[in-house]
Amino acid sequence: MGILSPIMEYVAGKQDTYPAPAAKEKLTKAIERYRKVLRDHPNRTDIGEIKFGLADLLVGRNAPGDYKKAMEFYNAILLTSGSLYLRARVLIGKAELMVSSGNKEEQTDALSLCETAKKTLKSDLTDFFAAKAFIIEADLRMSRDEKGDHAQASKFFEKVSNNKKAHWYFRARGFLGRAELILYHFPNKVNDGIKFCGQAAQLLEERPSDYFSLKTKVIEAELRIRRAKKDDFKKAERFCIAVARSKTEYSDLVARAKLTLAEISKHPKAEKLYKEVLEMEGLDPYIINKVKEAEKNLQKKKK
Repeated sequence: MGILSPIMEYVAGKQDTYPAPAAKEKLTKAIERYRKVLRDHPNRTDIGEIKFGLADLLVGRNAPGDYKKAMEFYNAILLTSGSLYLRARVLIGKAELMVSSGNKEEQTDALSLCETAKKTLKSDLTDFFAAKAFIIEADLRMSRDEKGDHAQASKFFEKVSNNKKAHWYFRARGFLGRAELILYHFPNKVNDGIKFCGQAAQLLEERPSDYFSLKTKVIEAELRIRRAKKDDFKKAERFCIAVARSKTEYSDLVARAKLTLAEISKHPKAEKLYKEVLEMEGLDPYIINKVKEAEKNLQKKKK
């Protein structure tokens, strides 16, 4: 879902088109190379770095079971490594895996991991992992959604996106996070939200299949529907169709794009889109309930 650390991106080869099959193939080959090193030289002095690299590659590939295995490597490193910098990177990696857990206790623990990592890295946004820590903490707060979480997330998104020396990928996610918060909380700032989506899209231009590149399209579409100025619906429709027709594995984004598209479609097409979403597997119950509610409203309009 995210980006490899710079050194692992170099090891795996350029991955601009990720998650295209060719890019995943490169990741799998790199994973096998690292596993061989682990098997053949388990007592290397840099074995912690090897395990971290392997975990990073597994998270990047995101095949079934990869996250669980990555967490095992992270935990193993923390048991043996005394390097503060490596330990900080591991804490950020562990926190990243908890963003989508849906477990608030785990997410609260993950926030503590981010805080510890940021202190070690001195919150230096020119450092890849420090910038990542701020964005991961913001994402955790967005997901946990307790009192004050979104306000704190907003500060972190702004801090990273406004720092031109921060890594471009995390700046893009910062702009996207700011746009998403506007969608949820600030209807009078829709113009700013659309602008932030444009800035995120520009930074992510070379990664069109990336989760956050696709999410940028969906968020901008929803913001444009909210604004409803000339050509906004056409642009929103174009963004949603692009995501819905993409061959992405991110079913949550495809479902969200189809729901947004249904919102601005006439009855037969809207009904078809709702049915397509209901036929999708592995969706969050929230999305399923949202579709069913939308279908009920559609039926009322028909009467």
